Amino acid sequence: MEKYYIALYLLGISNELIIKAITEYSKETIFDLFNGLPDLFLKDIQWLPYKSIFDDPYQIKKALDDADNILCKNKNLGIHTALYATVSYPKNLLEITNPPAILYYKGANPNDGFDKAIASVGTRTPSHFGFNAINYLIPQWVNEGFAIISGLAAGVDRLSHFACLASDGKTIAVLAHGLDMIYPSQNQNLAQKILRCNGTLLSEYPVGTKPDKFRFINRNRIIIGLSKATVAIEFSIKSGTMHSINYSQELNRPVFCPSPGSSLDENLAGLKYILDKGIAQPIKNGNDYQHIIYASGYSITQPVLKAHYIKQQYLYTLIGCIENDSVIKSILESLNLPYTSSCTCIIDLYTYLLDFIQEKNYPIDNLINLFVTSIIESYSK
Repeated sequence: MEKYYIALYLLGISNELIIKAITEYSKETIFDLFNGLPDLFLKDIQWLPYKSIFDDPYQIKKALDDADNILCKNKNLGIHTALYATVSYPKNLLEITNPPAILYYKGANPNDGFDKAIASVGTRTPSHFGFNAINYLIPQWVNEGFAIISGLAAGVDRLSHFACLASDGKTIAVLAHGLDMIYPSQNQNLAQKILRCNGTLLSEYPVGTKPDKFRFINRNRIIIGLSKATVAIEFSIKSGTMHSINYSQELNRPVFCPSPGSSLDENLAGLKYILDKGIAQPIKNGNDYQHIIYASGYSITQPVLKAHYIKQQYLYTLIGCIENDSVIKSILESLNLPYTSSCTCIIDLYTYLLDFIQEKNYPIDNLINLFVTSIIESYSK
């Protein structure tokens, strides 16, 4: 029946009616609908605006053919379909307004082990502030068994996924396009790593759907809907992140953000705004990670991670984030370290740098700062 539900989507039928078709109508009723029989239009007035579509056999045939093509491509690409309220459909999304009738995913079943989750959202160009917030908070949440939900965009999304994976956590990347592509393209390797680490790539859009701007706003409701709480890491007032904040309020999801203090940085203006308006609760220090867990309806079950361990994970995350060898070479050169063939392997480079820290008694904070500065500078190149 997936073919027919996908065809309904391609014909422009609303999520609400497709969900009704999935949960309330028999197979025979759906077949009749596509065969031009008028019973459904007489029984349910909600379908009347679409009657002219089903009166056009060419449109019907094209939608069914296109749905067949989508399912064929899905099979070849390892893409699965999750229909509303079925076994693979995330329970958290059943609570939202306008839930997607159909989801597509690659990797782990999004309804298996992801119900305990936090959304991490924010700017595509984070500063040192955002880097620090992500890498000091996310390891603690992962340590408590939380998955991290984000959107695989540049900046905060990318860092959040990496920080989660560096701590052996599970993450879902919600995409604003079909799963036959990755946007931005520089996140291809990250997307593959998410899949290798038992994470999930998820979208409400079938293969062939391009990343149009409005789709990013639409997908935000899924990121928030999958999560028990929203953490805004860093963003300006005019940022699209406000869509996620507003949707969190609609769903009564608690919102948190790191306290920006007295900083005048434009990228932190959004944080000040949601704190001043009482929309978000502040994260004032490292131990405040616990407030998000309590607000999500859970208790603390694990000891607080040691600061040294968190810093090592931070360094590992930063190494994984850099895919341009010239950035690595520049960092090593500034440390008077040779660049060898082993430096192309994340684990080998990480071990290499830990050995350097120990042998030279080099402060890990200084090394982290060097990496963050180099990554931020690479944004503008």
